[in-house]
Amino acid sequence: MLPIERLRRQRERGFSLLELVASIVLLGLVVAGFVSAFSTVMRHASDGALQSQAGAVAAAYLDEILTRPFRDPDSGSLCAAPEANRPAFDNVCDYDQLAFNGCTATTTACQTLGACACDVNGAPVDGLRAFDVSVSVTPQTLAGVGGLRVSVGVSHEALGGAVTLEAFRAED
Repeated sequence: MLPIERLRRQRERGFSLLELVASIVLLGLVVAGFVSAFSTVMRHASDGALQSQAGAVAAAYLDEILTRPFRDPDSGSLCAAPEANRPAFDNVCDYDQLAFNGCTATTTACQTLGACACDVNGAPVDGLRAFDVSVSVTPQTLAGVGGLRVSVGVSHEALGGAVTLEAFRAED
């Protein structure tokens, strides 16, 4: 046999069964690593969206609270007895220890009172299911100015904690 023919046959020989099995095993390990990393990333990808949504809910509640009068318009006093429900809240202190996320009704998606975050009228927002809102209003003096410290915390069952926004409301 001529040396040229021998070289041609060696090149046409291809892979052995052992080489083929080793490459398939190696490829399987690489794919398994990618799938594992991808599933971890996808599992935590929604955390940022939930955190942003919780922040938006907290900002909406805080904005609503801060637009209310400092003192109770009925009595003129600071932090008088709160009104019966959120649509009737007429001053900042009425929101202290807000019950049922401020909800006054239920929907098909939010079947128990406070199962969802609610709008300013106390109606549940179905897309905000499982968000829990807590509000604290406390008298405080800041740099010699009397006012109210308002803290709004929003948590979700899938988040590790709450998103909290705070503001100081000075007397008008």
